[in-house]
Amino acid sequence: MNNKLVVLFCSLLCNVSYILSQEGVKQDMLLYYLDNFQYQQALDYIDTQTPTTGLLLKKVSCYKSLGEYYKAIEVLKPLSKENPENIQVKSELASCYEALGQRQVSIACYDELIQLDSTNLYFKKQKADLIYQQGQYSKSLDIFREIYNQNDSPTMLKRMAQCFEKMEQPDSARTYYMEAWERNPKDGFAAANLVNTTLKIGFNHEAIAYSEKFMEIDSTDTQVNLLNALAYYRLDDYETAVVKFTKCHERGDSSLIVNRSLGIALYSLNNSSQARPYLEAAYRQDTTNNNVLYCLAIAYKDMSDYELAIPLLQKLLDRTIPPDLTLYLYYRNLAESYSKWREHAKGAVQYENALKYAGEDQKMNVYYILANLNEYSLRNRKKALEYYKLYKDSLVAYIERLKKKDVDETEEINRTSKMLTDLEDFIKKLGVSGERK
Repeated sequence: MNNKLVVLFCSLLCNVSYILSQEGVKQDMLLYYLDNFQYQQALDYIDTQTPTTGLLLKKVSCYKSLGEYYKAIEVLKPLSKENPENIQVKSELASCYEALGQRQVSIACYDELIQLDSTNLYFKKQKADLIYQQGQYSKSLDIFREIYNQNDSPTMLKRMAQCFEKMEQPDSARTYYMEAWERNPKDGFAAANLVNTTLKIGFNHEAIAYSEKFMEIDSTDTQVNLLNALAYYRLDDYETAVVKFTKCHERGDSSLIVNRSLGIALYSLNNSSQARPYLEAAYRQDTTNNNVLYCLAIAYKDMSDYELAIPLLQKLLDRTIPPDLTLYLYYRNLAESYSKWREHAKGAVQYENALKYAGEDQKMNVYYILANLNEYSLRNRKKALEYYKLYKDSLVAYIERLKKKDVDETEEINRTSKMLTDLEDFIKKLGVSGERK
């Protein structure tokens, strides 16, 4: 009897050991897939297993690694309902929504997480970052300040400074960047932004002092070197600026601001031949900058490359001189303003200026206005008669244009012809009236 019990016990022990060994193999296989970034194989394997919260979270991790955030959310949403107080599930859901740009939903998740753990600064920071991305800088500033009051972090000083920058309060931003930099003199981000905000408020000498102080610690920082050069450029110290910008360029910074500033600085030092390649590069990077366009055109001219200078100068003129319609509208509105202000003589002058830039239909209207203005307001019947005749000629031309249209303009032609007949009678009477006087 005892022997039978021993045999039975041994048999059960073997079965349990076998089952446990098989489970171990399965777990090892999953870990192997995950450790070797074989996420699709891991997903296929997980789908063959009985789902548990742990396995489903690994499935979410695989989807996230493959960039399939929608699929991760499909797993997480029911899991979150089943486990409403599971912080890991809720946190994964928040990050997936954020990755898809659904910031408001992600913020709502972080609100729930903060309710579950009100001391968690990470959740508060994530929420503040999302609110910042939505452009709600004052609201995000309040949260960053709350976090700073709890952990005294220089990172929060910089985040608060960024909020002030976006709120167009450079003085406050400068104060916070300064404090962050003082806390860590090697912080290139804080130093660069301090110099940049100092430049924004026009304190060029201070910007030079800050940048050169940092460059004593790290002379390789690309951004600080650029801002240092820019500070000299802003002071019109082109000789020093050229040296500084040239070093930036030699270190591989061929950005628009380097090419543009270096080109204009060299041009300002009457060195067109050296300025030319930088100005050409800046113009390729941004064809809209008129200062670059002008300097490049004059550099070409100075070097006797007139074939290259002429089209650039013409382009500059085209950009600078408004088109006829724009000038017509400017003069027309100025004339109307003078006339309504009872400055009729000045109004007449501006209407005559508007005529220089008016199209045919626009001229017709202005002729009529000038005729009336001279007849009734300026009491100059001779000039009124001249404009009535010009108005008549424009009506004749208008009728001819209507006749050439593909669409039927019979009604408009008849209406204008009636106006023309009435006008001819009026001109005759006005002429006779003028002769009598």
